[in-house]
Amino acid sequence: MTATTVPPPTPRLVRFRQDHGWTVGVGLLLVAMVALRAAQIPSFGGFELRSLTAGTLMLALLAMAQGVVVISGGINLAVGALMVLANCVSAFLMEGQPLAACLLIAAGTVVAIALLSAAMGWIVVVSGLPDIVVTLALHFVFVGLALVVLGGPGGGTAPEFSQLIVGGFSNPWPALAWLVAIYGLIWVPFRRSRAGIALYAIGSDRQAAFLAGVVVRRARITAYLLSGVFAGFGGVATTALLGSGSPEESIALGALLSSVAAVVLGGVALSGGVGDLLGPVLAAFALTLIPAILLSLGVDSNMAVLLEGAIIIVLVMLGALLETRRRRE
Repeated sequence: MTATTVPPPTPRLVRFRQDHGWTVGVGLLLVAMVALRAAQIPSFGGFELRSLTAGTLMLALLAMAQGVVVISGGINLAVGALMVLANCVSAFLMEGQPLAACLLIAAGTVVAIALLSAAMGWIVVVSGLPDIVVTLALHFVFVGLALVVLGGPGGGTAPEFSQLIVGGFSNPWPALAWLVAIYGLIWVPFRRSRAGIALYAIGSDRQAAFLAGVVVRRARITAYLLSGVFAGFGGVATTALLGSGSPEESIALGALLSSVAAVVLGGVALSGGVGDLLGPVLAAFALTLIPAILLSLGVDSNMAVLLEGAIIIVLVMLGALLETRRRRE
């Protein structure tokens, strides 16, 4: 009888490089971009850092909202619209309210958007239609609801609420603290839970996950529920940053495209089952810095948009090549 040879265990360093190499690379790229940006501004300090953290908070949260669905093997084209809806609802209800009321409204808004997103996931599962079809259709529905809530730019929030979420003019820490808290208290425990493992399983192979005992429908709806939580936080953060709401479809579409770019640049495979949400968060900061760096280098604004797209394409292609190499190994 032929003896079966057990393959040697993979060294820890190799496993770390395979699992987190792309995220580390994005982190190093971000550090280099921050250093370059600091060199462009002689008085780089708290104000510039606050502009970066507060200005990126919404995109980072939307990247997480998009990433969790992509990891499950789907895509959510309604994340931008959900963010706009949360922004308009919270701005409409918070206007003229004290800090305590604004905090309650913010919590209620996040819960409502999460339930709405879970309902969208239920429709995807029950109907059997591709995620891209259902979420694209509901994108316009949610923007329409935002218009019903807030007919045009308006609403408001308490100044104390804005300072609590995004900080003052030279205080970058509140926005960064909220982002770390949301990632560390929601995503990290979820990823290590049975529901998180099921999410990666259905993203890798739904048929195999089903045969292994995973309730595929429940896992997919859970992905949309968590996506709604992050999108709701993104809308509330937008209200805190702008101090108002704006039910514009162009804002929702721009946020959607940026979230997809951050997810891909952050190392989450569009095929599902691969990646973590830290990469998209770091990529969101990098995407925020690209236009500012190019404009400071004297690049024309129209050319800056073109170069920004080209840079993203090159980085994504590099990521795809490295992913192909990793799979072969």
